Amino acid sequence: MKHEKYLLKTCVLLFLFVCVSAAPSVYAQSGPPGDIEQSIGVGFKALVRHGSIAGFNARYWSGGNFGFEGGLLLKSHWKTIPISGLYTLTHVDTDSVYIRPYVGGGINMNFYKGIDNKIGGQGFGGAEFTVKSFPKLSFGGDLGVHSFGYGSGFMLGLNVHYYLK
Repeated sequence: MKHEKYLLKTCVLLFLFVCVSAAPSVYAQSGPPGDIEQSIGVGFKALVRHGSIAGFNARYWSGGNFGFEGGLLLKSHWKTIPISGLYTLTHVDTDSVYIRPYVGGGINMNFYKGIDNKIGGQGFGGAEFTVKSFPKLSFGGDLGVHSFGYGSGFMLGLNVHYYLK
């Protein structure tokens, strides 16, 4: 587990470095975007590894760089309620696409077969992409370590959010 933590931190920092350095400096900005207003979104999230878990998800971004995410992920014999804090240092704002790289972490409340409840954790880094012609819809992905109280490992997260506000 110790090696997974170091590898996760390295992956997150590398991903953020690539996102920020790949964009021309004129497009990288701090704070909220000028012409995209996204604060409260609902959608779908899937965590993919050997076995996948998927479900509903909600995301909230404050007017600054902080956000929160929570949801209900279901699999045949267990369900998870993940709650995460999110942070974005910068965003990339081009003529056609808005990209918000982020890091996050939090807890996983796990309910296995309705009788065995466990607490786990999560840490991840990723990005959310919004095509400006559809400013209320975002697609994204992240990579991180997820612990479900009875097992942990790297998982790829895929998500889609529709922003109500």
